[in-house]
Amino acid sequence: MMMISNFECLPVDVVFEIFGYLSPVNILQSFYSLNKRLSTILIYEYLWHIHIDDNTMSLTIFKDFCQNVIKLIGRRVLSLHIRLNNIIGGWSLVLSSLKYQQTTLLRHLHLIDIKQHEFEKLLCDRLIRQLHTLLVDLIDSSSFKQQIVEGAYLAKVCSQLPNLRSCRLPFNFCLFTRDQLLKVLTPPPPLMTLPNVVNTIYLHTLTIGLNSIDFLERLVKCIPSIENLSVGIQDAIIFDKDEYDFIPLPVAVDSSLLPRLSRLRMNCVDKRSFHRTVALFSSVFIQLTHLSLKLFASISISDSLIISGDTIQQLCIDRLRTSAIYTLKLTFRVRNDSEKIILHTFFNAPFTRRQRPKVFIHEYDRWMTTDKCYYVAVYTLPYNGTILPTYLFSKDLAKSCQMSMNAFELFSHANELVISDYGNKVCLSNIRNCKSSISLLIPWSLLTIISITNCDVITADELEPILRMAYNVHTLRIYKNRRISSSAIMRIYDNLESRASEQIESIEMHDRMLTLNKAKPICMLLCNRFSNLKQFSFTIYQSLDIRSANSSYIIVYKNESTKSIINLIHFLVDHLQQLVSLRMEFVCCTSSETPCFPNLIRRQLHEWPLNRPYRLRCSTEEIQICL
Repeated sequence: MMMISNFECLPVDVVFEIFGYLSPVNILQSFYSLNKRLSTILIYEYLWHIHIDDNTMSLTIFKDFCQNVIKLIGRRVLSLHIRLNNIIGGWSLVLSSLKYQQTTLLRHLHLIDIKQHEFEKLLCDRLIRQLHTLLVDLIDSSSFKQQIVEGAYLAKVCSQLPNLRSCRLPFNFCLFTRDQLLKVLTPPPPLMTLPNVVNTIYLHTLTIGLNSIDFLERLVKCIPSIENLSVGIQDAIIFDKDEYDFIPLPVAVDSSLLPRLSRLRMNCVDKRSFHRTVALFSSVFIQLTHLSLKLFASISISDSLIISGDTIQQLCIDRLRTSAIYTLKLTFRVRNDSEKIILHTFFNAPFTRRQRPKVFIHEYDRWMTTDKCYYVAVYTLPYNGTILPTYLFSKDLAKSCQMSMNAFELFSHANELVISDYGNKVCLSNIRNCKSSISLLIPWSLLTIISITNCDVITADELEPILRMAYNVHTLRIYKNRRISSSAIMRIYDNLESRASEQIESIEMHDRMLTLNKAKPICMLLCNRFSNLKQFSFTIYQSLDIRSANSSYIIVYKNESTKSIINLIHFLVDHLQQLVSLRMEFVCCTSSETPCFPNLIRRQLHEWPLNRPYRLRCSTEEIQICL
């Protein structure tokens, strides 16, 4: 038997298998110049899957990757997954590198937080014509997420991609914004472009954001090959008020229009959206193998469109085949139900008493809870969400899960814990006790993000044990807490092991007490404790109204504000050597004026540049710098 004595002699399929365990950079650095055979394999034979999901990558490294990797192997790239939220102009850098190739094999494209102008440019490029998969994800704060023309991008994408198989476009139709624009724009924007949708013959998986039920009625007639459909529905009537209870329900879709549909995911944001969406899809429930329902609704015991345990049972569960799998994530704000009749209907519904899937029902407190109102969460276990609000954890959950599931089975997808007391201090006291049955239900080692938001009761001493147990956290988010300040939260890390602060790479801070004058001490505190920080985002709140001030005062104010902002930027960039993304948002509580003046900021940074290469995006509401 012939023995293979060196790597160069391995069969090409074995080489490909080895490459699958290495990053593109490592492959090129290790093998591209090794010999002619391996160089030929890399450039002309190997199919590349590029995955850039590190949101802490510096601008320099990203540019080097585009220039030295994508430009070299672009013709053989089969799939491309890129996170762009911290790289200003990131897609333009990628596109310029790809355009060096006359042809490309690109079939799968996944873009995270692409900007609107970049997406518009993408849709006009020849490179996407052959795509089979186009996935777009946007962060919650992205302005691109809200659209005023319903279905516009779906129509554009389908017209440009004749071979499209799988598509995710998370755009939400914003009716309120569109109604406001109708008053000022001439001619007004079109309401819906969905009838122009073409090239959907191969489309089998589609995910879209929030749209109206009218849009959905027309969509189901245009996707004959769909197998996996995920939709968000917000009725044209936005508010959950009793006087709007009497509404027409749509006719059930002809099941012959959706013969292949087997997986349906519905995200309904009010009770009318739920009733109308269920009515539309009622004819196809029997053919589903998977149903996922997410719902938030404000309901009353006197509603004609009430949603109770019996409603979910009859309209959803009973219509499914017995072998179908379903997941539920239901949240209700219940009004005028002092005897908690609606809550008891869920406890008595047949589907909640099944062993599989196990359904957990939880009454919890929120800041709007009153004698006339209570909140109920109903969800299936295992929980498939990534975010764990602390109000989900209770003694009832611990009792129902005793001896049946551990934390990692219950919450295998979780990566974020949202800490909010909402007046429920008992829940938090159980969570921070590492020996309590409730604390044992939290998959502490899976958590990489801690969000501390709307805390009115908890103190730093009470918060410290929670941060100590979440020992793999690399992202800290601090939002609008009354009782505990951002500086107090950061000082907690003085009492933890040094590893805890060293592994923090990202901090987002939105503290209503943080003004431009108070920002420097906070930033000094942050730099002293989190030396490895790579992302920092914070909000400056301003209450000064200068609209009625005289011109000389306004000039002085603009110059002083600009000087303070520039000094703050330089301080952070100089002291945080690992920083790759800095974002400052500005909010004025009394007027539309903010302390940020883009022309002055740009001029000052030009005259006094940073000590590292950077890209700047600046407006009156936000400054973003990628390094």
